[in-house]
Amino acid sequence: MKKMSQFRLQFIAVLFPLILGAQVTELPLLPASGIASYANLPVGQLNRAHRQQLTGQFELALLTYNSALAWQPDWVPVLTARSSLLYRLGRSLEAERDRLRAERQNPTATAFFLAKGRNGLLPFLALYPQEWYQMNYGFTAQARFASTGPTPSEYFYEQYLTITSAPDTALAVRALQQKVNQDVLSSRRTLEAMPRTYHQGVRKMLLANLAMLNHDYAEAINLYTDVSLKEAVSWPELNYNRGLGYILMNDYVNGCQDLSQAAKAGFKPANVMLESLCNF
Repeated sequence: MKKMSQFRLQFIAVLFPLILGAQVTELPLLPASGIASYANLPVGQLNRAHRQQLTGQFELALLTYNSALAWQPDWVPVLTARSSLLYRLGRSLEAERDRLRAERQNPTATAFFLAKGRNGLLPFLALYPQEWYQMNYGFTAQARFASTGPTPSEYFYEQYLTITSAPDTALAVRALQQKVNQDVLSSRRTLEAMPRTYHQGVRKMLLANLAMLNHDYAEAINLYTDVSLKEAVSWPELNYNRGLGYILMNDYVNGCQDLSQAAKAGFKPANVMLESLCNF
């Protein structure tokens, strides 16, 4: 048990700089959806502010965020979006106030919305369909959690242990190892080298995850949907990851529906994210 605790601390020491480093990386703004409202909240204002930022209307975007926060002062998606814009404008003290305010409301949601940079979303994703990998590669749980189930970071830690201890023989396992080690290009090449007879649902899910890490949420959503429709599988990890993609596009209707479906299927991290991202 002591050895496991030491390894967990070492893992966190490796992972934490990855998350922090990802947050300061400059990337394109989040895409927007056409959804106008969710739970009586003006999601459309998030989309409007996004479009204003794309056209360089930063002060106007700030006014739009201010208007959304006048409706709901502690709305984490808006606080984190305004914080990112303020940092971009060099107004770091104001940005930090927004970030701390968001963290007081929900630290998990705040970390999720600020997970920018290549691989920044990695600790929140389901890396593979547990059922299929257990059946084909003998992947079993390496850690034990409370009866309430793991948080996304705890679940990622469990996946991490499984991947790093697996023999580097199967291409799909190797692709996962490369992805966790932040070698996205090698991971993509490994996936492309898979034989045509390999399970296409698994391959597409891994490609969708790479799209999520590259912040191409629309492509990721299409791939997750394609797996569900064409491959006749019902992996809850698909709904979970796709739900996160939808929410990052400000589509809370479909995103929260996907998270709810994954939670009902028994995927415990979905419970945490459903509560964090959809319970306004």
